[in-house]
Amino acid sequence: MTLTVSGVMAFASFLTLKQREASLSLAARDEVMAHAVTLQIALEEDLRAGRNLDAQKLINRLGQNSGIYGVLLFNENGEIEKVSDTLKAKDIQDVNEARRVINDGKAIKHIRRLSGEDVFSIILPLRSGDRIAGAMEIAQPISFVNAYIVRERQQTVITTLLLCIAIFLVVLLVTRYNLTQPIQELLGGAVALGRGDLNYRVIVPANGGEISQLALEFNRMADHLEEQRKAAAHDADEKLALERELRHSERLASVGRLAAGVAHELGAPLQVIDGRAKQLLNQTDAPIDQRQRNLTIIRSQTERITRIVRQLLTLSRPYNLRLQKINLDQLLSETAELIQTNAQRAGVSIEIDTRESLKVMGDPELLNQVFLNICFNAIQEMPNGGTLKIECFEDPSGSNDNAAAVVRFSDTGPGIPPENLPNIFDPFFTTKEVGNGTGLGLAVSSRIIEEHGGWIEAETLKEGGASFTVHLPNPVVME
Repeated sequence: MTLTVSGVMAFASFLTLKQREASLSLAARDEVMAHAVTLQIALEEDLRAGRNLDAQKLINRLGQNSGIYGVLLFNENGEIEKVSDTLKAKDIQDVNEARRVINDGKAIKHIRRLSGEDVFSIILPLRSGDRIAGAMEIAQPISFVNAYIVRERQQTVITTLLLCIAIFLVVLLVTRYNLTQPIQELLGGAVALGRGDLNYRVIVPANGGEISQLALEFNRMADHLEEQRKAAAHDADEKLALERELRHSERLASVGRLAAGVAHELGAPLQVIDGRAKQLLNQTDAPIDQRQRNLTIIRSQTERITRIVRQLLTLSRPYNLRLQKINLDQLLSETAELIQTNAQRAGVSIEIDTRESLKVMGDPELLNQVFLNICFNAIQEMPNGGTLKIECFEDPSGSNDNAAAVVRFSDTGPGIPPENLPNIFDPFFTTKEVGNGTGLGLAVSSRIIEEHGGWIEAETLKEGGASFTVHLPNPVVME
């Protein structure tokens, strides 16, 4: 805006200066004409009265005027008769215009060079009665007018510059008060909102313009965001409360499953022990073989209770891993050999596919426990026969961009119901009939693999059956 105003002012000043220059030139020429007419009247009056006026003194005095370059008097033949003392007659060669004035009796105004100077010249005839007795010429230097024009230009430029500076300062102050400060205020508000300070509000300017409207809208936006944050925080609190209730419900459900499973697992052997003990108490005269049989059964049931308690304790204490380099091919071959009898009895065929021979750091006994547990579960899900496929390969991506050894167990059983997948590795979760398992096997297996720095995934295959995938970190490919 300042540049536009300055441009308009400069253009207006240029037009004004041109008009002023024209006025100065016209005024200067009018002044010369006035001097010329005055001198003409005086000389013609002298000729009519027959007085011998001292013309030389008169033209010398007129030539002393700063605006007059020189004065010349011509006789009736067009010859130079007198010149002012500022000029020299011998330097003046061109008298044709003066002779034309004497012949025609008409004044001439023109620009010519006189004694090495460009001048504006006026030549007037001098009449004595009805005849022309001579002529006079009065000259004004062009430089005289140009000096005035130069001074006028300088004054105009200086005035225009001062006005532009004044306008710039006024616009700067007005803009700073009405625009810059409010914008900086809005910028500060935006930065505050970016930091999360939704309580920040900008000052609304009192001028009521667009900036004020923008500040009002900014504050309304901040109010809206604050309300949304409070609503989001309220929703988050409600969601957290619901999640806590859900976790609490899940824990209660887990405890319930534990209680049911443990009650049945421990209840069955305890009932057997109680029955055999009553027989021993009531049949004191029973044969020795029968009493030994009862004691043997009681002992086997107490061992069963001990195993259940040991599994429960396994989940509550850390493992003391005995790490060593394990050849996964060899370990999987041993696992297949151990389950071969159970697989044949169920009509399940075992396929082993080891694409790469891998070594990992691990506890061979605990890893074998994991593999056996997964295999036995798979065989139990295929009572009418099927196929158990065991694969071993390296996954370059792994976890956190680190390679992992992958062992995948896939069966052709009914698969895992979708609603059971999220809880498949939870402690005490089981889909088996009560008394056929505590649901600790997969939970223990998952815990063992986590202790090794890996994880287990379970899924139901599209073509049918279930798949359990074990990931173990930092494999080494054997040459």
